[in-house]
Amino acid sequence: MTSPRPSFNVVEIMSSIREQNRQKRERGILTEEELDEMARTRLRDFAQTAHLDPRLLDRFLDPGHDWNIATDYIIRTHRRGPAARLSLVGKRLARPLVRLYTDHVLNRQTQINQYFCEVLHHSVREIVRLEAQVAALRKRCEELESRR
Repeated sequence: MTSPRPSFNVVEIMSSIREQNRQKRERGILTEEELDEMARTRLRDFAQTAHLDPRLLDRFLDPGHDWNIATDYIIRTHRRGPAARLSLVGKRLARPLVRLYTDHVLNRQTQINQYFCEVLHHSVREIVRLEAQVAALRKRCEELESRR
């Protein structure tokens, strides 16, 4: 003997969830996704003001760190013919000596870049969250003052 299966009204459940989310937004409580999207929008606005290439910003915002400085650079030349070969040989011979002085500085700069990138992302995200809370508090204060 099987018991009757309870019926669920998906439309009603989703409507209830949307209403709960709307009420949370009004109180300044945002979901992680909303915070991330608002922070990304803010960072894009900053990049546009700074005339930064949007493709570079995409690399900053994506999870990888391939935008950062690399010490193992490629040796190339724009010259042609025997001068090109001589130039490449000279660059390859000088590279180990140059790297003695530059690798440490570039590695340190890479760490600093990564640190400041993380600080900036988290700061913008926190500012967006706090602005939403302040807006909700202002709205609540206005409601309370209008009741007086």
